[in-house]
Amino acid sequence: MLSKMEINKRAMEESIALLACPICGSAFEFSEPRSFVCSERHAFDIAKPGYLHLLKQAHKTKYDQALFESRKKIIASGFFGKLIERVTEIIAETKKEQIVIYDAGCGEGSHLARVVEQLQATDCDVQAVGLDIAKEGVKQAARDYPGIVWTVADLANCPNQRETADVILNILSPSNYEEFKRLLQTDGFLLKVVPEANYLRELREFIYVDEKSSYSNESVTSRLAEKLTVEHVERVTYKAPIAKDLFADFLEMTPLGWHIEADKKSKLLGNPPEELTVDLQIIIAKKTNLS
Repeated sequence: MLSKMEINKRAMEESIALLACPICGSAFEFSEPRSFVCSERHAFDIAKPGYLHLLKQAHKTKYDQALFESRKKIIASGFFGKLIERVTEIIAETKKEQIVIYDAGCGEGSHLARVVEQLQATDCDVQAVGLDIAKEGVKQAARDYPGIVWTVADLANCPNQRETADVILNILSPSNYEEFKRLLQTDGFLLKVVPEANYLRELREFIYVDEKSSYSNESVTSRLAEKLTVEHVERVTYKAPIAKDLFADFLEMTPLGWHIEADKKSKLLGNPPEELTVDLQIIIAKKTNLS
């Protein structure tokens, strides 16, 4: 039986044509036992347990292992299940037998892994690459979901060849639209998920008593429309139950929980809501000839 490292190494070798040197942009060749070397001799080794660190320089983030472990638990509970089902349906509607998916801002990999699993169940041949600047998340993804190419990468300098992506996922994550345009194939599309007005409404109303209790995604969606051609917009709204023993993980995961006053946090953990509103907007956008 292959180790997780070997499974991930094989996935990287099979997807080597999708990758590009983050320093010079040239193509890679694989050099045993575990190095990716470009034509300019820049070399990157597969790290344990099987991911590629493709940053020009080290980058520290505020996202630590505890956050990603909590995120995995919440996703495993099915909290985002209806969203991921719909995301997968949209991708499947392309009817492609082979598809390349990049998850820009993949975190600890749970969303991408579920999309890949559901697409493969329809006999779709999927090549998937997860990208995130937070090493702890990518490290966990490689450990938990072998068979996908996991990369520590900067979305402002994606280590991928131009016009190679059929779909770029960007779920509740920052974007770099110039890079996304470079990476998308002519008929490819960006699938971006952003919060809607009632996302986590119960939590917002508890934490805030001013205008912050409401949320607007107008600035995000306006920026996207300036850079890409929006083809389709839809809203996914549902109530998601959340177990009391998972609520501390939820507060660890979401930025809303990072700055709660200690007394408020204690009160909330003592009597958390039994369900939360998931209210998200899915945006499908394609490349445009406009600059």
